[in-house]
Amino acid sequence: MSALAPASLESNALAIRLRELAGEERAVQVDFLLHLNEFDRRRAFVEVGHASLWAYCLEALHLREGAAGRRIQAMRVLRRFPILEASLRDGRLCLSTVALLGQVLTEENVDHLLTRAAFRTRSEVEHLVASVQSRTAPRAGLRKLPERAPATVSIPLELPEAERSEAATAATAPAPAEPTLDPGPATGSLPETSLVHVQPKRRAETLAVSESHWSLRVTLDRACKEDLETLRSLLSHKVPDGDLAAVLHEAIRCAIEKHGKRKGAVAPERKTKEAKQAGTTNAAATKKTAAKPPAARTTIPAIVRRAVWKRDGGRCAWVGPDGCRCNSRWKLELDHIQPAALGGPPTVENLRLACRAHNLLHASTFGRGHMNRFRRDAGDKPTPLSRADMAPLRPVMQLGMWPP
Repeated sequence: MSALAPASLESNALAIRLRELAGEERAVQVDFLLHLNEFDRRRAFVEVGHASLWAYCLEALHLREGAAGRRIQAMRVLRRFPILEASLRDGRLCLSTVALLGQVLTEENVDHLLTRAAFRTRSEVEHLVASVQSRTAPRAGLRKLPERAPATVSIPLELPEAERSEAATAATAPAPAEPTLDPGPATGSLPETSLVHVQPKRRAETLAVSESHWSLRVTLDRACKEDLETLRSLLSHKVPDGDLAAVLHEAIRCAIEKHGKRKGAVAPERKTKEAKQAGTTNAAATKKTAAKPPAARTTIPAIVRRAVWKRDGGRCAWVGPDGCRCNSRWKLELDHIQPAALGGPPTVENLRLACRAHNLLHASTFGRGHMNRFRRDAGDKPTPLSRADMAPLRPVMQLGMWPP
């Protein structure tokens, strides 16, 4: 008796039939693994003329590489832990998740991991496996991908029969008195059309390497990479080692705060009336108990900061004796040409961008011993970054001059 055509079934009946077929497919799949296990145990693939089980699956069973690999891996895990058969039959596990679990399964943890991995996705099982056995995360960094020219295929388009006859007639007609820009149908063919094969865009991958860490692999275009480097430089004081994970986390947090407030997902920070009153009271108490008020600091207006940043291009303006400018973007600071301690005003003309090392070099005019009292990091050691435009040098190596 032939089965009913899917188009003749109602939606409820179609859903029931799909569940039945899924169960039958899993049952057949487990039976296949059991037969494949016995076939491999006997090394029967040699008797039928194949050098390995892999070759037999590809050449005799006509499985593709991915399908053959998943089945062979799942078969070998099932051989070690026959208890997994029931989980494969009822859908708690599949070929991919069984192969992943096989990396960490033992006789002691098989029941526990089987319960945790039941009906989980591949990415969730990968995280589970990484929580049991941590992986080595790839080294953080940016790598330029090779640029490949898209393959082009030129296919000439043929004219219909009627147009070909008209073209032949026009070709035998006398030439016009004056040349024309448009040859018309007298050329006898249409311009060739180039078909460009666009390579598929690479998808971002998130791979669990431990219970609380993931490795992110993503492809950036040139503009995004430059923006990332700019953000990395802007955060050089907060993230001195330039850790990409910390930089991305800061960018994500700022984006969540910005767009979360717009979408209503993040509540804006508002001080209540009581909090304001408490803050006012604390400020008054602090003012009364202070022995003496702190020294006033020179405030640089935001408009001046932006003008200096734009003028110097967001890079250190120090120039060496050979005329080579520093151009570092790492730990940039605003430096007073005439020191503020000597009355230098916070104006665009009296300010310039300087990296930490060159700012300290300029400040050393007050004496190295005097400046060491105000330095937050006595060594100001270079960061581990290898980029010449981002890693500052030690102050003792700055043997240059400022541009006039």
